Amino acid sequence: MTHHPPLPAGLAVRRLTSEEVDGVLTDVFDRGSRCRLLDAPDAPDRPQWLLAELGDARVTGTCPRDRWYRSDTHPGADPTTRPLAPAADRWRILEVLVFSATAQIRLGERAEAGWISADDPEPVPAWLRPRDRSFLLQGWNGPAHSRTVDTRAPLSVTREPGGARAVLPVAWADFAGHPRPAPGGRTALSSRGTWLTVREYWAADPATGAVGVAFHRLTGLSTGAKPTGPEIDVGTGDEIPWAGD
Repeated sequence: MTHHPPLPAGLAVRRLTSEEVDGVLTDVFDRGSRCRLLDAPDAPDRPQWLLAELGDARVTGTCPRDRWYRSDTHPGADPTTRPLAPAADRWRILEVLVFSATAQIRLGERAEAGWISADDPEPVPAWLRPRDRSFLLQGWNGPAHSRTVDTRAPLSVTREPGGARAVLPVAWADFAGHPRPAPGGRTALSSRGTWLTVREYWAADPATGAVGVAFHRLTGLSTGAKPTGPEIDVGTGDEIPWAGD
């Protein structure tokens, strides 16, 4: 019996040096420009995103081209949210995620350690291949509740009737769904809205053969039609497999 979990298939993870951690914080919070370390395994013109959980605030951001637009610095920012100064404020950091479609950087508490993860180029069995998922971002429909607030970049403010508020690094689209015919005489709910996409990595227990999700990596935010499966059967609520799964 082993107490060590099996390694995720198809995933490559590398621990960052202290200099690389410093560079990530400098690029995102000091220089306000593209994260150079994230560009290394990626194309330099792809969007980058930020999700930072601080002890006293949550900061999100988007870098669609060459500079960051963050929730703590946009024109309608909460005045009580103090921008993070990496040289003096590392004690505020609980977790920082900087990610693109092909790689993710995670800095842990106080930025004392960090890792970069991406797909491993080595082939894996079909039943252990990573799977892409998409999750609807919540926000009450209507411009009085959820809307894009910065015309320079995709940055939105969303509100729920209970008072919960979030700034999301994506252009906002209200949720909508309509039925469409699906194979087997079923009816699928075709959805549109605002989505967070995630890549799931699987692992198999060598002792039992059991397979489960062992790691996930954020891959982007998007607006429009649901970018991945599954869809939902309107009549039963069952999942309908996605053509690409």
